Amino acid sequence: MSISSPTLNFPVDETIKRVEFIKSNANGIILEAKKIQKEMSGIRSKSDADELERIHAADRVLGDIFTKFLQKAFPKDSILCEDKPLIEGSNDFRWVIDPVDGSMNFVRGLPLYAISFGVEHRETPVGGVVIIPPQDSVYSAVLGEGAVKNGETIFTSSVSELNRAIFSPNLPTKRAHMIQEIMADLSGFLTYARSFRRTGSFVLDCCWIAEGLMDAIWEKSVKHWDISAISVILTEAGGKLTDLNGKHYYTGLPELIASNGIIHNEILNLLKTVRSSVSRN
Repeated sequence: MSISSPTLNFPVDETIKRVEFIKSNANGIILEAKKIQKEMSGIRSKSDADELERIHAADRVLGDIFTKFLQKAFPKDSILCEDKPLIEGSNDFRWVIDPVDGSMNFVRGLPLYAISFGVEHRETPVGGVVIIPPQDSVYSAVLGEGAVKNGETIFTSSVSELNRAIFSPNLPTKRAHMIQEIMADLSGFLTYARSFRRTGSFVLDCCWIAEGLMDAIWEKSVKHWDISAISVILTEAGGKLTDLNGKHYYTGLPELIASNGIIHNEILNLLKTVRSSVSRN
């Protein structure tokens, strides 16, 4: 059952075929990710530069595996993978892959990371699969077909007041230049929200919003590969994903607010209010 997806003309059967292909290989992907995490997290970083290199190495290793895997199965599809040049295909389908979202968690051995496979048709997200290896969880959706986790239909929460909502706060890695705005955001939500939770993986946080465990997240500096798959899963579960002006996500936005859909407008209004106070000071 579709919750809030737009009406688009795309080949549904072919999209389902691609989503089901990833799901049918999820166990192998989970085992491979766990194996590589165990190997990488057993090596202690000697410096920030060393840790950063291991983070990029995790993306490269898994990205190579997934890219070759998809090229073999769907040789005519384009593939956009983090830290790799675009592979141009000959049809209208494009895969958008984030090999490890939460890569610092991954190399530190923390069980909080996600693997994201977006399926796009003519550059519009129409399907997605997100795999959470530490929890053996697989989230998926096709536009107009609803969202599922491990085969069970999922929905966002019914929380309708900010004072009952659990938020994931915006804490970008490079934040020194925007600290005043971030502190204003946090102050507003500390005043009105019930509580905060943050995993260190935007994709995992959004999956938890899609299944109703959390209620909203706001985030800056997210990349296309972070969002392609989860944009379909979240909206099909009943949620919303927009910019600060309420523009729905399709191909890329500099800042995102994702929510259960019910409290979305209140979040937008709160963020606008607290940020206007910063600009006046």
